[in-house]
Amino acid sequence: MSADTESTRPGTRQGPRASPSQQPPSLTLSASRTPPERQPLLQRSSAAPTCAWCFLCLTGHQILFFLFVLFLMYLAGTGQIKAWCDSFLLMLNADVVCLGIFAFSTLFAGIVLAMVSIEKLCTQGCCGVTCYLLWLWITATLSWHLLLRMCVLHRLETTCLVSSMCPKIEDHKGHTIPDISGFTNGLLLAWSWLPTGLLLCVAGMLWRPWYCLAYVMPLAIIGKGPVLEMGWWQWREFLIGTVFWLCILLVSLASRSRSFANADVADRRFLLVVGVGLTFLFTALAFYSTTDPFIGFWLFLLRPWVELAHGAIQHKPPKLNVEEWLAAVLMLWGIVRLVYIAASVRLEQWSAQKRMEETLQEALAHPFRAELEQGFGLSQAENQGLVQTLDNMLNGAGTALVGGEGSGSLSEKQKALITARQQSLLLQAGGTAVLPGSLRLRIRREKLLEDTWLALFNRPVSELLAPRISILFEGESGFDVGGLTRDWFDSVGRALTEHVDDIKGSSLLTMAPDQTLIPRPVDCGEPSSLQAGSPQTAQEKFRPFMSLGRFMALAVFHQHPLPLSFSLILCKHLLRVPVGMEDVKQLDPEFYQGRVAQVLREGGPAALAAALGEPLTFVSAPTELRPYAEELKPGGEREVVTEETKTEYVQLLCEAHLCAGIRREIQCLLQGFWDVLPLEVMQHCEVGPRELSVLISGVAELDPDDWRQHSDASNSEVITWFWEIVREINPEQRCMLLHFATGSSRLPPGGFVELKPSFTVSVSDTGSTEHLPQAHTCVNQIVLPRYAEKPQLKSKLLQALSTEDFGLV
Repeated sequence: MSADTESTRPGTRQGPRASPSQQPPSLTLSASRTPPERQPLLQRSSAAPTCAWCFLCLTGHQILFFLFVLFLMYLAGTGQIKAWCDSFLLMLNADVVCLGIFAFSTLFAGIVLAMVSIEKLCTQGCCGVTCYLLWLWITATLSWHLLLRMCVLHRLETTCLVSSMCPKIEDHKGHTIPDISGFTNGLLLAWSWLPTGLLLCVAGMLWRPWYCLAYVMPLAIIGKGPVLEMGWWQWREFLIGTVFWLCILLVSLASRSRSFANADVADRRFLLVVGVGLTFLFTALAFYSTTDPFIGFWLFLLRPWVELAHGAIQHKPPKLNVEEWLAAVLMLWGIVRLVYIAASVRLEQWSAQKRMEETLQEALAHPFRAELEQGFGLSQAENQGLVQTLDNMLNGAGTALVGGEGSGSLSEKQKALITARQQSLLLQAGGTAVLPGSLRLRIRREKLLEDTWLALFNRPVSELLAPRISILFEGESGFDVGGLTRDWFDSVGRALTEHVDDIKGSSLLTMAPDQTLIPRPVDCGEPSSLQAGSPQTAQEKFRPFMSLGRFMALAVFHQHPLPLSFSLILCKHLLRVPVGMEDVKQLDPEFYQGRVAQVLREGGPAALAAALGEPLTFVSAPTELRPYAEELKPGGEREVVTEETKTEYVQLLCEAHLCAGIRREIQCLLQGFWDVLPLEVMQHCEVGPRELSVLISGVAELDPDDWRQHSDASNSEVITWFWEIVREINPEQRCMLLHFATGSSRLPPGGFVELKPSFTVSVSDTGSTEHLPQAHTCVNQIVLPRYAEKPQLKSKLLQALSTEDFGLV
């Protein structure tokens, strides 16, 4: 959206826009101060394309559900439904219930065995040891009973170890099977049976891939070997075993990588647990997807395509049921849907940079012009008369929301803002299927800002608004579950504050007179020096400002406050809220007293001209960043300010003081921000300038009492020392402590009560007291060794704050 587009916030008095290239317009009076009836934001959004609706009206899960319904209808029509239900119940009983209980009991017993050492067991006495051994025997017997039950259900071979202790029964088909019912036969005598068939199946899954790789495959290449004689159960063992060994191979390769070697012990254990868990997950997926009920479903989906291909080759119509024809249509729909989604995502990524370049050119072609409140520059009496005139015209209709702050808590507004943006993005995309699931960024710490600006400039908005961000710092270990993302936001924010007080610095931001941050002019010299370069060079200088705007909006959308304090006037620019005289006075009191208040007095222009020793003309006031004066309007250098024109002069002077020299910088920043969080969305949610400032920067002041009240901690002497130290250290150290524990030095809007998960401090008995405290930023936790004295805790804690280690992030 161009900055030249007029936009009036509901309930805000809209005044004339001061511009160096035009005469100040006469003060216009609004016919009504009552906010217009707001339409729902979604009704104002453009409808999704028809083609997108056609392809995305059914989700992948819905297509799969309808295919399964057609499969059941096909079974019912062919008389196979009872046999399929029996096989499904068998799988549910044997492979889900029994195998699940066996895996859980075995895992639980393994954890207990790993936690209990021989020394601890000996201290429990005879009764404790007996109970422990009895529990182990019960758990092992239950697990063995479940293995036997799976063998019985699947009709697998079982071997009797002691013939006199092996009870047997006959099933309904006359087959002799082990009797494992009841307490005596099922538990006490379970050890007399050996689940031979099940153990052979497990062994087959382990060795079958190597057998096929070393023997079957080489012979198959030369046209020999038993490849054609292998049964389905052998191919199934080969498939499941291949998945298992591939996962083991990947975990082994990952454990030998440089990043894994550089990680600490806790991180390595965590990654190994994740690797083992994924191995069993994929193995279980291969196992269950090849059971008889699922094989029947896969064959049902495959048969229509085989029949269609066979009919095309033989030039005969395929012999398919109605359910199979419908299944073929649904699968074709799903394939086209996947192609459409992939093409949409690729097209969005391809066109994102082109659109950003066009937006950048538009921003540079239309520099920013600040909007001023109605009555800006008038004397107090004139302002009161203007307000009285407005009240008479409105006949007392409504009260103006001059401050622009809507109702509702800040956290509620932020949630409403996020929801509204997600809904508008969903309507634009046509469905959630085409929206990315995460934003993945690969950043180098030594090139933190450069990599960040480049990544944010080139990414499509749909990817920036993905529900999850995943950050990877090159050359560092760590699995991002939230801590690295917070670290990235905070690190970029702190990098932006470096050298902001240097007049000749190269940072994107600089310090305003009120110690807040504003965009730094790209060129602090004469304007001709910026125009001397090529258009491409000029655009390259302004690209970081668009990325900065996107970064700020991204922080608001993903609820990651930044360690930055922006000017309230800049937040008004982001919301297109007119700037008032009080804003100018707060931003630069010296300028206001010396150049504005002096002129607005009776006889002010003449008195100021006498003090300056030269005529007062329509030229801007020089600043440190812009040391030369510019004409406020054409011919302004020759036009003397008089009592009649001093209001016009003050409007143009203040507008130039706010924006002169950084008009393009502000416009690029606004365009980048509005690209992620459109202006109409923020206006719809009634976000005010001060609220937006808090949403961007969070809560800077850290109250130790509030911190302790909304934290989880046990009662111990070390914990008491910790909170005493929190009260003793200075505010900067508190922010560093918060950053050490959570990855961010600022709190979300609402303070510690809104910090999710809650801050936690705990004491560990493992490790030496010479170790430093550890932080787990993924769960906002600090782990303290059990130090012997408070001074030692304080020393170790402050030493830890000076490091860059986060522990498990």
